[in-house]
Amino acid sequence: MATETIDCPECGATIESLDEMDAEEVPEIETRSRGGIGYGEATRNLYLCKSCRKPLGIGRRGNE
Repeated sequence: MATETIDCPECGATIESLDEMDAEEVPEIETRSRGGIGYGEATRNLYLCKSCRKPLGIGRRGNE
């Protein structure tokens, strides 16, 4: 669910746009049917608070 702003639970910064977050591309992790884990083929963006670097969520960048 999209909202107008989000608040960082760590430092309390109010984030109003992607410009106020850092994004790092990370590989998806998949579980294997017989146990174990491995990297999947997709990547996602890990969004971090620019103020304190707390992870805020994951997702794909939309049309920018």
